[in-house]
Order: sequence, then C-alpha cells, then structure tokens
Amino acid sequence: MQVVIKKTLVILAIFLVTPIVIIAINWQWQPQSLNGWSEYLFWFTQTAGIPWAILTCAFFPVLFAICLKVKSKVQFIKLVLILAMAVLLGQLIKTVIKSYTADSRPFVIWIEKNYQIDDKHFYSLSRSEREAVIEQHVYQSPEIPHWLFQHWKNETGYTFPSGHTLFAATWAFLALLFLNFKRCHNVIGIIIIWAVIIEISRLALGMHHPIDVICGSILAWAIALFTYYVALKWRVIEP
Repeated sequence: MQVVIKKTLVILAIFLVTPIVIIAINWQWQPQSLNGWSEYLFWFTQTAGIPWAILTCAFFPVLFAICLKVKSKVQFIKLVLILAMAVLLGQLIKTVIKSYTADSRPFVIWIEKNYQIDDKHFYSLSRSEREAVIEQHVYQSPEIPHWLFQHWKNETGYTFPSGHTLFAATWAFLALLFLNFKRCHNVIGIIIIWAVIIEISRLALGMHHPIDVICGSILAWAIALFTYYVALKWRVIEP
C-alpha cells in the first residue's frame, strides 16, 4: 500500500503545482486574464459539469472495463458501482462543505467591486434571483464573452471546494490506481492531463480560488485511495 500511496502523491503534487504558484505570485482573477485559449478551457470544463459530466461518468467505466479486460457481467456491475460510489461520495462531501464555508466565487467578488453588489446579499438570494443579477449587470459587459456569461449564470453556488476539480481529479486518481497494474499508461496519462486542464480552467474562468482546487484535489486523492481499498476487498481489481 505504501508504493500505491507514493505513486498517487506524485500525481497529487502535479495537481497542486498550479494553485500553489498562483498563491505565491498573488495572482487574482480579472477579465483581462481571458485570452484566445479561454473558450477552449470552457469546453473542457463543461465535461466535468452537469449535464456533460453524466456522459463522462458513462464513458469512463466502459473505458476502465476495456483496459482491465473485464469479461464477467457481474464484475462489470461491481466496477460500475464502485466507481459511481467514488464520484457520488466526492460530490456529497463537496456539497456539505460548501454549505458550511459559504465562500464567494472570484467572479462574484469581481461583480461586487465593479457593480457595488454585496456578495453576502448576492448569496442570500435564490438561484433564479442570482441569475437575474448576473444578467442585469454582466450581459452587456464588453469584458465578458457571452459563453462565459452563460456559464456564470449556471454556476451561482459557493466556491469552496471546487466540485469540477474534485470530479476530474477523482477520475485521474482512479485511473492511476485501477489501470496502472495493467500498464494502460497512455490512457492514464490522457485522463490526468484532462483533469489538470479542468483544474486550470476553473481558475482561468473566474470560477474558483486556488485554495478551492487544492482542497478539491486532496479530497479526490483521499476518496480514490479509499475506493481502491474497497475495490481490493470486493475483488474488483487485483493488487
């Protein structure tokens, strides 16, 4: 198990590099941070959010089953259940933490500074009322592209921790733990790169602070290790 933890710590370090560097240089999100790559990051981030995350959740278990060469229907069902458990557990933990921390997203802080809207008042509103506030003040803004404006309208919840990072990093750690023993290195590498891009997108689009993605990554690491242990007990994978 120590070898397994060491392998996952290397990937965890990769996830922590970007937010730690951002904290070190004291970078703060502003519309000026948007560039020609931003919309591409937006399309990546969509794969870790509703509704596209549902397709992601359907795709990865099939991919894992192919890499693991699962032939038994029972074994496949066990694999799907345990992977679903990992993802759902992460999202449940995220929801509980967000309800207690109640921190504001970077774009909400930007709206507060530019349009004199108190962030506490903003979050006291219903979701539909928050969407109306964003539409009222941001829709005509020349600094915010329409695709990002729509994304903000759909993401008016609290910021800590990052659910998208948690979702993507969980799949990355699960890929490392479940598939590495079958030497599916290309698949693992692609999933890790996808998850890192998701993490970067959350920062670049004004959706999260660095500490949000740090917490999301650490939670994903812990959940994946727990899931790996359960998978061994269920004989879904071999040690």
